[in-house]
Amino acid sequence: MFGYVTINKPELKIKEYEAYKGVYCTLCKEMGKEYGFLSRFLLSYDGAFYVMYKLGLSQDKINVTKSCCSFNPCKMCMKITCENNVYKIACAITVILAYFKLVDNLHDSRFFKKLVLYILLPYFTIIKNKALNKFPDIYKIVEKGMQEQFELEESNEHSLDKTAHPTAEILSQLFSIGETGDNEENTKQFGYQLGRVVYFLDAFDDYEKDIKENSFNPFKECDDIVGASTHIINMSIGALTEIFKKQSFNNFSTVIENIIYDGLSLQMDRIIKKYRGENDE
Repeated sequence: MFGYVTINKPELKIKEYEAYKGVYCTLCKEMGKEYGFLSRFLLSYDGAFYVMYKLGLSQDKINVTKSCCSFNPCKMCMKITCENNVYKIACAITVILAYFKLVDNLHDSRFFKKLVLYILLPYFTIIKNKALNKFPDIYKIVEKGMQEQFELEESNEHSLDKTAHPTAEILSQLFSIGETGDNEENTKQFGYQLGRVVYFLDAFDDYEKDIKENSFNPFKECDDIVGASTHIINMSIGALTEIFKKQSFNNFSTVIENIIYDGLSLQMDRIIKKYRGENDE
């Protein structure tokens, strides 16, 4: 998950947006606490969504207090905490995914970009090892899925369902952490469909770059890239919404609904405009 799971801000009430910002800011502070100041630059909206989704399902009491922004001490923000360790889990997921993203980019990049990535690799390795020591099971989930993803791409597989499966399976297992019974099955399905959406959005977003650099892209064999990508992304968003309807949220349901129903579609529209060379009004 790298920046595609976002809100549609104009459709949120002020208190809903403040809650969303509060989760994001709290996660930022936790990243710094767990993995050092620089790790905060790895923070993404996807990580905030993961925390909000898990807190939404949680029966634990959520505490809301005021806190100063780490980057601007004069600015106040909400601090949203809970007794469970969802923030620590989200931090570990963020760090581990960022490490494997860097390793994947090393494989695909050209000389100068590769040189920069090699300079960054020691730092990413250090914080990855910290996350590995704290949450070895999470590391194993991501490592296994990323290896399967790499092997599929190396084989030049172009079945859309097959190529999306490893990423979808990673999110399926990550979203179901700590859940039991019906919640476990629903969160697995939710994570799987969200993984498909993120994978296809990323592939669509990178399509022109991948074609230019002769890199793998699952849409490479499609005659109509816009038609193929929007069709399969909309199908996965539709499946995601059906699973969402089955779940009972104790908190943040309207924000989560906003992201699923509007935020993901906005990302797809943005990519379509970029592909067609259209500028926003």
